[in-house]
Amino acid sequence: MANRLLPYLRAGYHRCKASISQSFVMALCAVTAYLFAEHVLGHASPVFAAVAALLTLQFSGDWRTRRALEVAIGCMLGVTAGVVLTHILGNGPAQAILIVFVATLMARFLNKGAVFATQMAIQAALVAMIPSAQGSSLHTILDASVGGAIAWIATAVVPTVRLKRPREAIRKLTHEISAVLLGTSEALEANDSTLAWHALIRARNSQSVIVEAKEVLGKAREGTIISPFQWRHREHIRRSLLTAEKLDLALRNSRVFSRRLTHSINSLALPEEGALQFSRFLKHTAQLVAGLGENYCERDPKRRESGIRQTLSQLMHLAAELAPDRFHAATVEGQALILTFRPFMVDLMEAAGATHTEALAALPNLASFGSPAEDLDLQPSAAQRSAAASTAPGRNGP
Repeated sequence: MANRLLPYLRAGYHRCKASISQSFVMALCAVTAYLFAEHVLGHASPVFAAVAALLTLQFSGDWRTRRALEVAIGCMLGVTAGVVLTHILGNGPAQAILIVFVATLMARFLNKGAVFATQMAIQAALVAMIPSAQGSSLHTILDASVGGAIAWIATAVVPTVRLKRPREAIRKLTHEISAVLLGTSEALEANDSTLAWHALIRARNSQSVIVEAKEVLGKAREGTIISPFQWRHREHIRRSLLTAEKLDLALRNSRVFSRRLTHSINSLALPEEGALQFSRFLKHTAQLVAGLGENYCERDPKRRESGIRQTLSQLMHLAAELAPDRFHAATVEGQALILTFRPFMVDLMEAAGATHTEALAALPNLASFGSPAEDLDLQPSAAQRSAAASTAPGRNGP
C-alpha cells in the first residue's frame, strides 16, 4: 500500500508545485471579473463573470491563447443562446433539455473544437437551470463577456512558458537521438544485432518526446506572438521550432538506420576493422548531438550561438568521412548501411543551423570513390569466372 501511496503523493506534490502560478492567475481573474462587473457595471451577483474567467483559464494541455479565445466566445454565445431560448421557451426541465441540446448543436455548427462546444453547452445549461442567477439578459451576457475578456488579457500578458522549457525540450530530443546512436555504436562494437534492435525500440518509443517538444515550442511561439513581454524572444523560438523539426526527422531516420543495422550485423556486412571504425564514428556523432542540446540550453545568447556554430563545424567535418570505402564496405549490404546514415547526418547538420545545400555539400562525393561496379561489389570473382569459362561453349560450338 505504501509503495503505491508514496508515488501518488509525490506526483500530486509536483502537480501542485507546477500549478501555483496558474492557480493564482485563475483566482485573481475570477475575483477581478466579479468585482469589475459588480462595482463598475453595477450588476448584482455577477456569477457568470467569474465562471467565464475560470473556464477560460482552466487547466488543459491545449495552447492557452487559442483555448482562451474559444472558451471566451463559447461562454458568451452559450449565455446568449441560453437567455434567448429561455425567453422563448420558458423555464422547466423539458425546456432546459431542449435549450442545452440546441446550444450544443449550434456550437458544433459554428466550430469543430470540443472545448468550444463544451463551454457553450455549460453556459446554456447554467442559464436554463439557474434562472435566479441570471439577472437581466443583457447583464448576463455582459458578465460572460467581462470574464472572458479579463481572462484573455491575463493570457496575453502573463508569461505562460519560460524559455527554459523550450530549451529543455530541445535537449531532451537531442538526448534521445544521442542515446539511440550510442546504442547502435555499442551494437557494432559488440557485433550484437540484439543491441541494435534495442536501439531501434528506443527510437520507436521516443514519439512522446517529439509530441511534448512540439507542444512546448508551440505554446512558446504563441506567447511570443501576442505577449509584448516575449516579443524579443521571437527569433529564438522560431529557430528552436526549425531545430525541433529537423531533430524530429533525424529521430525518424535513426529508426531506419537502426533497422538496417540489425540486418547488417547478422549478415556481417562490414569487416571487423570497418565495423569498429564505424562504431567510433557513431559514438563521436552521439557526443556532438548531446553537445548540441547542451548548447541550446545555454542562457547567454552569444555563448549559445558560438557553441552551436562550433558543433555544426564539427558535424560537417565528421560528415566528410561518410563514404563507404572509409569503413571498408565492400558489399552491397555494407555500403547500403553507410548510405542510409547520410540523410540522418544531413538532418543533424540542418538542426545545427546549416542549410540543406550546405549540408549536402559537406558529404563526400560518392562518384570519386571507385567505379560503380566496384562500389556495389558487382565484379565477378576469380572462381566465378573460372566456372563460367568451364561451362561456356567452345568458340566453334553452337
